[in-house]
Amino acid sequence: MQNSVERILTNWSIDGTGPLTRSVTELSTSGWIGPDAAHWAIETFLPIEVPTLLNYLHQRADSRSELDEGQRNRLAEVASLIDEKIDHTSFRYHDRFSEQYHLFDPDSDCVVPQGLASVDSPDAGELMELFDQILIDAAYTKLTQDDLEQCVGVASHWGVPLHVNFELFNHLAVYSRGDVIGRRLRRNWRNLYRLEMTDVAIYQRLVVLFQLAEDHEMGETLTKDQFHLRIFKNIPKQDVDMLLPGTRVKLSKLDRARVIVPSLGGWLMSLQKISRFVLVTLALAAYYSTALVIGLILAAGAYLVKSFLSYFQTKNKYLLDLTRNLYFQKLDANAGAAFQVIQQAARQSSVEAILAYYALATEAEPISKRRLRRKCERLVREAIEVEVDFRVDCALERILELGIVEETPDARFRLVS
Repeated sequence: MQNSVERILTNWSIDGTGPLTRSVTELSTSGWIGPDAAHWAIETFLPIEVPTLLNYLHQRADSRSELDEGQRNRLAEVASLIDEKIDHTSFRYHDRFSEQYHLFDPDSDCVVPQGLASVDSPDAGELMELFDQILIDAAYTKLTQDDLEQCVGVASHWGVPLHVNFELFNHLAVYSRGDVIGRRLRRNWRNLYRLEMTDVAIYQRLVVLFQLAEDHEMGETLTKDQFHLRIFKNIPKQDVDMLLPGTRVKLSKLDRARVIVPSLGGWLMSLQKISRFVLVTLALAAYYSTALVIGLILAAGAYLVKSFLSYFQTKNKYLLDLTRNLYFQKLDANAGAAFQVIQQAARQSSVEAILAYYALATEAEPISKRRLRRKCERLVREAIEVEVDFRVDCALERILELGIVEETPDARFRLVS
């Protein structure tokens, strides 16, 4: 019987692509995003790998006769040139970031000699500017202060309501990418608390950068001399505040009622019993009256302790949910997060440049920037069925620098013959 159950759970999954045993826990924490997930907004992010894109373009060129054999070979050569150029840009990003970040890195195991710590120390503001440029290249969007404040005090079904002290930060920036509708498992009282799939608005990737204005210790020790970077996946839009340090759990009115009402009920029942006991013991000696008073004090203390324990138990449950969610959704931190985002920027830049080149290579006449943008957006839509806002200026800048494209006097673009 056990083997039959295991076989069913292993061979069946909610999305039909893998075992249920792989996805039940994941679906209730980090969630699941379908290949045709709806998007809240049209973004600049191109969700396709470079080798996959090149394979698609070569197959497209063959099936539609858009390029001859020489042009297809040239496409492969240009892709290599673009790859070399982007690698050089990525190397410069790596070099500049490593040079500026080593003194701010919370994970560094190196020691700075005394007297050198204040000499030529990099500025956290410069580091923020550098990482802002890297994140823009990687097609991230910076969330505004209003976006962050709207998340404070509210939470999705999987999140935790929190208080956030924004004065704690000297620098704070949050960037998002992949504003889509994901799916998660939840229990609903209307469904007798059985597991069910529900839609939730999420960010597929979220990057948090911060430096504190003063040293802080709450769960982890953070100093004002450190600069923190963290990258997360599949974060509900209402739960962005969970990713910030220095937060405090905010108990809802229902949670407070769960703590107060049982205590009040216990007090009322105790008072009823005590009143009966008082009537019986009024005739007793002063010794017994003193014992009664002591008993009342002990009873009051016991219920007070019970109320406090109930409060902390509810608070600890929220903290456990918070830790569990972040464990599943945190991808990387600090230098590792930075290098991962630099890789994402390289992939985005390469895909943009290759698409722009292919669009120009399949045109007999020079085309305008607006027409080039629309054609690239159509290529993406036909390849992966995703609507994007193609960054034509970024793509043109890279292929113009390679000297493989030129601009005509009437502001149109064509390949260099």
